[in-house]
Amino acid sequence: MSHRHKRRQPSAAPGRQPRRGSVLVFVLVLIVVTSVAVLKFGERAMGEMAGDGYYVQRQRLRGEAYSALEATLSVLAQYREIDGGLYAPAQGWGEPLAETGYEPEGERIVTVEFSDENGKLPLRDAEMAEPALETLLGGLGFEAGEVEMLTDSLLDWIDADDNPRPFGAEKDDYLRGDPAHVAPNRPLRSFAELAAVQGFGDLMFTESGRPNERFEAFTRSVSLWSDGTVNLNTVPDDLLRVSGLLDDRQLASLARVLDTTDGVRGTAGANYFRSLGELGDQAGALPADGRFGVRCEVLGVTVTVRERQAEFRLRAIIRTDTGGTTNRGGAAQSAGAVANGGQAALEYPFLFLELVEDPPPSTIPPSQQPP
Repeated sequence: MSHRHKRRQPSAAPGRQPRRGSVLVFVLVLIVVTSVAVLKFGERAMGEMAGDGYYVQRQRLRGEAYSALEATLSVLAQYREIDGGLYAPAQGWGEPLAETGYEPEGERIVTVEFSDENGKLPLRDAEMAEPALETLLGGLGFEAGEVEMLTDSLLDWIDADDNPRPFGAEKDDYLRGDPAHVAPNRPLRSFAELAAVQGFGDLMFTESGRPNERFEAFTRSVSLWSDGTVNLNTVPDDLLRVSGLLDDRQLASLARVLDTTDGVRGTAGANYFRSLGELGDQAGALPADGRFGVRCEVLGVTVTVRERQAEFRLRAIIRTDTGGTTNRGGAAQSAGAVANGGQAALEYPFLFLELVEDPPPSTIPPSQQPP
């Protein structure tokens, strides 16, 4: 009787199974590490590509903005030459790009807005600003004591002496502050300075130092650039009313001759006058104290270029009453250099007081209503 012997499978060598498991774990860890590295590399590459794309797109929009500014200035220069000055958008320069037939490239949308600095209350002259400043601050909702402190403090900040007003502050007061500083005794150079003026830091800024709504309302109503004359062709009726510079009868007369059914003053459909005498013949006698005029002597121009989700803004402050003199260098040269590929500066019929790229939106005063 034969016996069948069952063939045995060779037994695994001692320790072989654990080694195969270790290799599998090592391979899985390697895959995870490699995947993470590839993912991080991809994210970084995409970020760099997006950054490069943003820079290239921004440069294209920047060039478009300067081109539109050039076209706008040419229109303003033509109107000034023909009419002897710039008085209000009602002259016809309210839509300068349409005047020149300017067409932006591709799908870009280009808009131009104007802000007449002479259509606001001037801050450069302390004595001239005082009565209007008190009325304006009261109209913004500040209490009587706050109005006195804000008015005196701002006037002390911009006047030429070191003698503090009753509710103001001068050099010695600010040196005791934290941080210590001094009143410069000159006109404001930027609205950011207000944070350092007694009272303004507490009443017009938040605890984190950001401007509040009253700051925005205040800065939209006053000008850092105007030389002291208020352009009656463009100053809004409500601002002129709160300023206290004219009585109710004079305000009503101005509204009657300047505002029309086609548009309020400062817009394309409104009336405008080329001299105070001409305006006075229609509206009645006006104060002859040098506070009023009919010209846009300092004009803000804001160019905005949009392309899909991207946006670039350019703000220029120009003097328009330079009598045709040109200027080179500074802001004017940078504008010309960009427009001409950086080759040479252009001559400008206006004096640039400020040229800012991508200014914060809250610092750009709203333009007059579009035509």
